[in-house]
Amino acid sequence: MTHDVTDKPRVAAPGDAFGFGRNWQDYVAEHLTPERERIARESVRGLVGDDIAGRSFLDIGSGSGLFSLAAHDLGATPIVSIDVDPDSVASTRALRERAGAPEAWTVRAGSILDDALVAELESADVVYSWGVLHHTGEMWKAIRNAASLVKPGGLFVIAIYNRADGARVFKSELWVKLKRFYNRVPRPVQAGMEGGYRASFALRKLLRGKNPVAWEREYQRERGMAIKTDIRDWLGGYPYEFASADEIVRFCEGELGFSTRKVNRVPDKDTANNEFVFERPA
Repeated sequence: MTHDVTDKPRVAAPGDAFGFGRNWQDYVAEHLTPERERIARESVRGLVGDDIAGRSFLDIGSGSGLFSLAAHDLGATPIVSIDVDPDSVASTRALRERAGAPEAWTVRAGSILDDALVAELESADVVYSWGVLHHTGEMWKAIRNAASLVKPGGLFVIAIYNRADGARVFKSELWVKLKRFYNRVPRPVQAGMEGGYRASFALRKLLRGKNPVAWEREYQRERGMAIKTDIRDWLGGYPYEFASADEIVRFCEGELGFSTRKVNRVPDKDTANNEFVFERPA
């Protein structure tokens, strides 16, 4: 088995795409702890279930590599991690090395929009792509391609930004413009935007009677993430698409033939991710 494929992606990310990989490398260097690794394992187990051991796992858009590592620690095998961003590929490979360079964990560069790559990849018992497919620039094609790699009886685990057309201020369409702007301004302006957004979070917590400092300390319990890294991702995550939970369910059930096992919905006016677990009929 080839464990690390070093060729460059045949289909590259858009030229104005956010540098997700650099952000993830910072996360691993500054924030990744055994506790965050434990929380990531619980996140994967909460979506996939307790029977992940011995099942093949395809991580599309592996980012830092944290959730591929979580799947490895939970006993999934074999594991294939792909990402279009070279820095994300490097970060995932570094975590694989940290885990002892397991024989059954392959890391490669590639885009889920690359039909030739999709044809090369083996189908998996679990296809996992959390918060990724809406950043490809062609979300519906990305969902279709990813879903095609699920084995009969397998699970398709995705998270997609919610369509928040009814939000008072931060409607989904406004986020598109905000992210595009963030990616086109100098770094000092980006840092100012990050500070302003973090301050707005703190203000909202205070207005709700919560301690923002304590909230940030507890934030990692979400999925083992870090608020600093995620704010960069939220502001910079471009390309950016979105869909309501019902739109995703209709597409995956009606057009792709999956059944719905689980939907974790956010409030209608929230721009965060809805989580989905679909199952391909055996």
